Amino acid sequence: VDDRLNMNTVLQHAALASSTCTGRTLGEDRDPLWEEGRKPIPREAEEVTFKLEASIPHIPVRVVTEPSLPCFPDADAINASIVKRELADEAKKSVRLQLNALKERQESFRLKRESLQREVECHSEQLNQKALREQKKNQLIEEAEKLTRAQLEAQQREQLEMRHNTNTKLHKLAVEGVSRCQQRFRKKYEGIAKLLLSLDRETVQVCSEHNKQLKELGQQFDQLVSTVSAGKMEQSEFLRSLIKAEQCCKRLQQIEQDIIQQLAEFSQLIQQQLKLEAAKKLEEERQRQLEEDKRRQQQEKEEMEARQKQAEAAKEKVVAPPAPAAAPAPAPASAPALAVAPSESTTTNVHPDRLQFYNEVIALYQSKVDSVKPLQTEESLKQYRTGCQRAINLPLNVISAVSPQHLSNSFEKLYNFFAGQPVKVLNGTSITINDHPLARDYCMLLMAKKFVSQTETAISSNPQAAFPFASVIATFWKLMPDFGKVFLAYLYKESPFMVPYVIPQQPGQSPEAYLKTIGYRLSDNNELEKPDNYLKRQTGIARLYAAVIITPGRKADGPEHCFGLEEGWRWLAHVVQVKPLPDVSATLIMEILQTLGFELWRTYGKQFVKLLLFIQNHYLPQLAVYDEGGPKTRLEMLLAKFLRERQIPQAVGVLPPGFW
Repeated sequence: VDDRLNMNTVLQHAALASSTCTGRTLGEDRDPLWEEGRKPIPREAEEVTFKLEASIPHIPVRVVTEPSLPCFPDADAINASIVKRELADEAKKSVRLQLNALKERQESFRLKRESLQREVECHSEQLNQKALREQKKNQLIEEAEKLTRAQLEAQQREQLEMRHNTNTKLHKLAVEGVSRCQQRFRKKYEGIAKLLLSLDRETVQVCSEHNKQLKELGQQFDQLVSTVSAGKMEQSEFLRSLIKAEQCCKRLQQIEQDIIQQLAEFSQLIQQQLKLEAAKKLEEERQRQLEEDKRRQQQEKEEMEARQKQAEAAKEKVVAPPAPAAAPAPAPASAPALAVAPSESTTTNVHPDRLQFYNEVIALYQSKVDSVKPLQTEESLKQYRTGCQRAINLPLNVISAVSPQHLSNSFEKLYNFFAGQPVKVLNGTSITINDHPLARDYCMLLMAKKFVSQTETAISSNPQAAFPFASVIATFWKLMPDFGKVFLAYLYKESPFMVPYVIPQQPGQSPEAYLKTIGYRLSDNNELEKPDNYLKRQTGIARLYAAVIITPGRKADGPEHCFGLEEGWRWLAHVVQVKPLPDVSATLIMEILQTLGFELWRTYGKQFVKLLLFIQNHYLPQLAVYDEGGPKTRLEMLLAKFLRERQIPQAVGVLPPGFW
């Protein structure tokens, strides 16, 4: 209690002393509060001071204003307080040191923690950056992969498209190339097949091996065409398909040459046999003639002896007149003259009679062409001309031998128009042939030209179609005689060989111009048509010409024929007298014989056989000087077959008499 009181007293005195003390005091060193210009005490320090003052128990202090002896402490108390103060200072100093050490450790810990935290944060940042870099790298890789995949897919699509386009182009080129080869192959194949079909069984047996090769080659080519058309092949196979197609064409050509060569050899053998048989028959005929001469001479001798005996017997009885001189032996009956006298060479271009007829026909045609020029050139009549063309073309294009009624209906539509009946046109109006004075000649020219144009469309692809057209032509020929001559004019313009007339090449005339004069045509590119197309068209013209000769017209118009079978005989008799042309002459003669041969043989009999023999023995050797191609060989085989079989089959598709 005393210590406490003393302590309180000390504190009281210290408090009193501190109010006037300017030196060191207990507690922390601080700036004096009364000094001006000093910084204000921080709020935190005030709070600490306030707390410290609050923690000290409040002891009431009695202030004695007046000093008294009991109020002053003694020396021991002062020394104790000084010691205590020093101890407190030491304690404070130790506490301060410990606090400073603690603060330093805390600061060190804080620094270490912050350093560690910074390291952790730095490491975390590095990890994050690394992860971010990895992420970015992965993203870049993914984007690069996506871009690469996209580019690769685009390249693949482009390559596939290019390959598809290339395959399409190659397929198209292959199809076009194989198609051209197919046309050549089919044309050549049909020619060979037609040749083989025209032969008899014995002759076909000679070519049996080539016929087998031909069938196998045809199957291979058909398989190649189907494969190319399907298009399921690689790029390299397209080129190989073209090469195979070309090889097939070359192989077919080789087979044709082999067949022609073998048939030529067989033909020579047959001709030799025929010559031997003819020589044998001639020798037999000569022997028989000699025997008949001997027999006749013997009979004459016997008759002479008998007459002499009778004369001698008569002398004995009466004087008789002198015996008459022996009559000369009767000459043997001469053989019938050949229809065409053989000549050393056929160098003429046309017979005078045929040239005169040709000039008459062309003159009539030209006069009608000149007369209708006002109708053709008048612009205001363009619609009328179109209507006339429609009235002619529509019924003419459907002419066929499907039935007699169908053929009659087609003819009636054409004839009614020429008779003046109205015909409806596209705009609903009607026209008649009497609407213009030149319309009849114009429509006659138009119809004749349209009939001739059928030779290169319907007739060239279907030879049997020639006969219904020919029947309508023959009927119009009887009803309008000028129509027949106009039809012949168009026919002769397309093929002057049907006159027959081999138009000579004029001095200074170019080959192209000359070919045009004999029927060759120019394309849109000003190029001459190919010989195969020309021969095909000439064959159609010859088929229609021959069909008009043997086909009867409408039954109601009478049985007479304006252009009868004698015209076919006249053409054959004259064509062997004109200059032969390569391929054309043999082709036309063969077509005429196949179409007219049956009727000519039935009508003219032996005379026609003599004409065939003349063609075989005299004309073909002359033709061989100009022509060594397939048509000439086929004509030789055809003639050999006809003469060997002693007959010519009737053409397929001939209309019977009274068909409609």
